[in-house]
Amino acid sequence: MNYSPIHPSSAEPVCSANVIALLENTPDIQIIDIRESNDYAVDHIDNARNFPMQDFASLSQEILAHPQAAYLLHCYSGYTVSVYGSYLVEMGAKNVYYFDESFYELKQALQNHHKQE
Repeated sequence: MNYSPIHPSSAEPVCSANVIALLENTPDIQIIDIRESNDYAVDHIDNARNFPMQDFASLSQEILAHPQAAYLLHCYSGYTVSVYGSYLVEMGAKNVYYFDESFYELKQALQNHHKQE
């Protein structure tokens, strides 16, 4: 089990301090937003795909069908994706990361990075 300062999980934790490095070192990583569809419609990370949290079956099928792909899961606070990440790893998924902070902290980290470019 990987331990994060906030939410422990069997998946790999990512936070504001290392999310940019992960994205740069894993250019094909898919960002998965598990927040509700209406929240995704209001605001989301560019290129993120939405699998609302009640659709875990579709999310797990997607990830397990592509074992070589890398995925970064995020939600509202990091808690739900830590749980989902553990389930996915226990189901045999590889390369599953979860953002262990809030959606807004992820958005801010990405915006700060783009300002520096």
